[in-house]
Amino acid sequence: MMANVANCKKCGTLFLQTSKRDICDKCFEAQNKMLSEINTFVITSPEETVPIELILQKFNLTKDEFEAFYLAGKFVKIGQKVTFVCSKCGKTVPIANKTNFICNSCAKKLQNEI
Repeated sequence: MMANVANCKKCGTLFLQTSKRDICDKCFEAQNKMLSEINTFVITSPEETVPIELILQKFNLTKDEFEAFYLAGKFVKIGQKVTFVCSKCGKTVPIANKTNFICNSCAKKLQNEI
């Protein structure tokens, strides 16, 4: 793949895009540092589970950003410890047991209704 000049999706700076990455090296390093901090925060938490809202607030992330990182495999080690509230039934479940922030049982019910 040839290198292209692109604007960083995060900071807007022009950078030499040598991979499929849409952010500059500086933002990529900052993102990796943040992902590492999130993993460490959750792993070292004395609590049995950590609500996703706490992570979103503490690290200034949106649910969509967290979801993208999760789907990219950045939170494999913490998937059972991070919890969210199912937007359909209100049950608190581990992020590892979800589809689009709906618990697996609600997702199955929805699938059966289709």
